[in-house]
Amino acid sequence: MLKIIGGEHRSRVLLSPEDDRTSRPYTSRAKESVFNLLRGWFDGARVLDLFAGVGTMGLEAVSRGAAEVVLVERDREIHRLLQKNIEALRCGDRAKAVLADALSPAALARAPKPVDVAFVDPPYDLMIDERSRPRVLEQVSRLGEIMATKSFVVLRSPISKVQADFSLPGLEGPEEHDYGHEMHVMLYAPRDS
Repeated sequence: MLKIIGGEHRSRVLLSPEDDRTSRPYTSRAKESVFNLLRGWFDGARVLDLFAGVGTMGLEAVSRGAAEVVLVERDREIHRLLQKNIEALRCGDRAKAVLADALSPAALARAPKPVDVAFVDPPYDLMIDERSRPRVLEQVSRLGEIMATKSFVVLRSPISKVQADFSLPGLEGPEEHDYGHEMHVMLYAPRDS
């Protein structure tokens, strides 16, 4: 069961699919840890949630005070559930579900600008596969062009001790955090110009 864990919508349950298409949600402990790391960054923030699923991270940001959240999801059924979650929380004035590929230029074009916090939570297969991982990292790097001067990108990956370079052009980091069960979170910030 997926729940909002803090803020104005605390304890509200999110609709999720009956199958396992989004079977890799953040654990409550990991989600709480990420939001603790970014405490104070959500009040009035502009947030982009790529690979949003049913809204676990983006709607948590709304609950914690974000002013504008764009949630990008390409699966039509999951997108429909995401829209229902936004309606159930009555936060459509602050949250918008976009049906698009998170790795497309359209995803970044629809982002609120400048972005204060971006969540990037690709399917694990995209991060494990050495052919698709560069596409994800290129999109994360492109985020640097639309981020606020003081902002953060949160990238989740199942990879923690792999021989790969996760440093990205235009971004400082990553600051890495492991939460077990192959849950690895990397924080980036825009490079000072």
